[in-house]
Amino acid sequence: MQIEKITKPDQLIVSTSTHIAHEFLPNFIGTSFVELSEYAKKNGAELVGTPFISYLNLAESGLPKDELLEIEIGFPINKEISSTEKFQSYHLPSYQAVRTLYIGDYDDLTDSYKELIEAIKQENGIFTYRSYEYYLTDASVPLADQETMIELAFRKKRKDLFSD
Repeated sequence: MQIEKITKPDQLIVSTSTHIAHEFLPNFIGTSFVELSEYAKKNGAELVGTPFISYLNLAESGLPKDELLEIEIGFPINKEISSTEKFQSYHLPSYQAVRTLYIGDYDDLTDSYKELIEAIKQENGIFTYRSYEYYLTDASVPLADQETMIELAFRKKRKDLFSD
């Protein structure tokens, strides 16, 4: 598996967030991508990047902390639009991450997360408990051939202010 360290540039986002059980996730993702796309277009924004899902309640291992997943589903857009209770538009600041391209069934991503966590440690970094998965293929592609770009955000360890 090839892993690279990146600095993700800041971007404007339109997204929706929820807590959801794993078994309901596929249907929610599909519906949310359609609703977000329609909301952005209705408000005069263009989608300018790959749709993503961000997992927010991850443990140090990269796996979910709880049975309910805390997720954000979104798209980069070309201009900020108004937010509602359901849809948020905001500026996502730049962040450091390690990433890899995973090809295969979404249910088998665990090993990729473990290797990315190790790469963060090798960078003298601290996992910030947030991942981004970018879906590069759509549902028409067989599960075994699905392409997912996985990014794990991290920050550098702070130097001890009291040591020499």
